[in-house]
Amino acid sequence: MEKKYVANKVLLMNPQGKVLFIRESGEGVHWRTKEWTLPGGRMDKSEKPGDCLKREVFEETGITIDPTNARPVHVDLWGVKGDVENEPIIGIFYVLPIQDVEVKLSHEHNEFTWIDLRKPLPDDIQEKPARAARKIQESEGLLISSGESIKGHKGYGLIQIYTGNGKGKTTASLGTAIRATGAGKKVGIVYFDKGGEAHYSERSALEKNKIDYLATGRDRIDPKTGRFDFSIQDIDKAEARRGLEEVKKMFEQNYDLVIMDEINSTTDLNMLSVKEVLEILSLKPKTTELIMTGRNAPQEFLDAAHLVTEMKLRNHYFYSGVKAREGLDY
Repeated sequence: MEKKYVANKVLLMNPQGKVLFIRESGEGVHWRTKEWTLPGGRMDKSEKPGDCLKREVFEETGITIDPTNARPVHVDLWGVKGDVENEPIIGIFYVLPIQDVEVKLSHEHNEFTWIDLRKPLPDDIQEKPARAARKIQESEGLLISSGESIKGHKGYGLIQIYTGNGKGKTTASLGTAIRATGAGKKVGIVYFDKGGEAHYSERSALEKNKIDYLATGRDRIDPKTGRFDFSIQDIDKAEARRGLEEVKKMFEQNYDLVIMDEINSTTDLNMLSVKEVLEILSLKPKTTELIMTGRNAPQEFLDAAHLVTEMKLRNHYFYSGVKAREGLDY
């Protein structure tokens, strides 16, 4: 029978929105000594998750918690000393709000710090805890600073991302396009994976407002059945690369605003690689503002962005049987 472990770890969040991280001393099973990690550990035989969390947190930090208030936010997988195949560990991460507390480290850890989740995470956090922390940043909609590199920035030149499962990503980018055009700016839009002409009423408005655009991809909606074709074919990948070339041309022509519509989902679906897109982004002029839309934005895109807005789906009339309406949905 394959042997598996279950570890419970927790993001203890104080009233200031900071999370407790601890650094391992190198004793015993705590063999990593350079990176920050979270309180918690493996469950003992017949132990319940909440009991494990309470025991481990007290042993490692001296803090007594009420595990019934802990909310699971992330599940991950790693192995004992990196051996995922023979000694896998399933990690369950929780978030638990706490009051200001005194930390008393055990011999297993030699340092602690409180990290503000409203700011970018430090580089020296273990990979799995960092992923869990980003889940909190995303789900709570915390304000993340873009860093000192753009402090005092004026004019165009930043990167914006509209992502998430909710409706409104393309709509938001179109609103920005109209605003920029009204300010006399040169605007270009490249549509990825949005071929065809019948499903995009906004394009006639773009032409009237002299906003340059190019649509790539197949028309995925069957004109007879109305069914959507979800398959990924070679032509889809070729069209996506054609879109990248068009973005490159707009960069070379120094457009003030360029919108890569659905680039996030196009990359997530492997029509393009993250590397290919990042190579194009590296060519962006310092004075060109870039907007990238689409669900499931890769982490590398999020890391490069100066603004990230996530559209959350709370309710949608589509699920009540309301079909897409011309002028409102397309």
